[in-house]
This record gives sequence, C-alpha cells and structure tokens, in this order.
Amino acid sequence: MNESRLERLAPLTGVVSIALFIIGAVVISNYDYLPPAEKVADFLNGNPNRVSTGAYLASISAFFLIWFAGSVRSALREREGGTGRLSMVAFGGGVASAVAMGTAFTSILSAGLRAGAPGGITPIGAVTMFDFWSQAAGQMFAISLAVFIGATAVVSIRTAVFPAWFGWISALVAFGLLTPVAYIVLALAVVWLLVVSIWLYFRGASKGEPSSVVEPV
Repeated sequence: MNESRLERLAPLTGVVSIALFIIGAVVISNYDYLPPAEKVADFLNGNPNRVSTGAYLASISAFFLIWFAGSVRSALREREGGTGRLSMVAFGGGVASAVAMGTAFTSILSAGLRAGAPGGITPIGAVTMFDFWSQAAGQMFAISLAVFIGATAVVSIRTAVFPAWFGWISALVAFGLLTPVAYIVLALAVVWLLVVSIWLYFRGASKGEPSSVVEPV
C-alpha cells in the first residue's frame, strides 16, 4: 500500500477510535448513577473477564484518536495560515482527549484484573476505581473534547475548512461539553467525531489517486 493510500485512510482512524470506545463502554457499563460500592464490587467480581476485555478495547481507542487528531490538524492547518495556533490547539485537545479516555479505561482495566485475581476486589477499591473512571470519562474527556471541537469550530467559521453552519454547530457542541449536562452532550460529540472522520476521508478520496505507482528501476 503506497503512502498516498495510507494518507487517504488516515482520517478513518476516527471511526476506528469511536467504534472501540463504544464497544468497550457497552461491555463494561452495567451501573446506575453513583451505585453502591457493594453493587460495583459484585459486578466486577462476577464479570472480571468481560470488564477487562471491554476496558482493554476502549483504552486502545486512544491510539487511534491521536492519529485522527493529526488528520484534523493537517486539514485545519492548510486553511488557517499564519502560525497555525488554532490548529495546534485543536491537536492538543485531541491528544488530551485520548489521554483522558485511555486513563479512564485503564483504571477500569486495573479493577477488572484485580477482580479476577484471588480474593477479588473489595467494595471500597471497586467504587474508587469506578468513580475515577466515570469522572475521567465524563469530565476530563468532555473538557478535552471541548478544546478539540471548539478550536475546529473557530477555524471552520473563519476559513470554511468545514461549512460555516457546521462550524457553528461544532461551537454549540463544544460549549455544551463545558456545562453540567456534558454527559448528555458527549453523545453529540461522538457523532461529531464520526462525521468529521468520514468527511475528511471522502474529501481526500475526491482528490483522486493514481491507480498504480511505478517504482523507478
């Protein structure tokens, strides 16, 4: 596979990241809001392999999210000009989002592994790791995404790297991620990531690609 083909596929790392994130979240999410410590411990001790597998898959999504952030930065940088400050802010937000996501799910992975060890995990240990996971995923991840989406919104409104209407919608999503209802807006942010990922892919595909590359002899 030549380099141009890899460059065209790079934006789809966003789709891969979100797919792994959703699969992992669905597999390990079996709790109410702020559940009792005993309930969390019972679930972890009863499903250590399920939790570990889901958390591992979701943590890997951080790898693909960083690569996707690089694709977004390139698209923004082409239009922004100047020092590219907002492009770098967007990239930094994408990297921070990946770190928050990876950290959150790694904590649950640790809890799942401990639950599968002899003696299992205690209620206090289980609820501590669960609360850290929920806040890292629901707060740290949301704030970082707000930076990523917000900077992209500003560049879109200024330069039409994405349509202005999409830039304004992005700005609203970014603002929502900074409010107390961020856990609801996160669903819209996930859709945003998917849309931008697919959008950038088809934009690259529309530029065309040679059917073959002849290497010099």
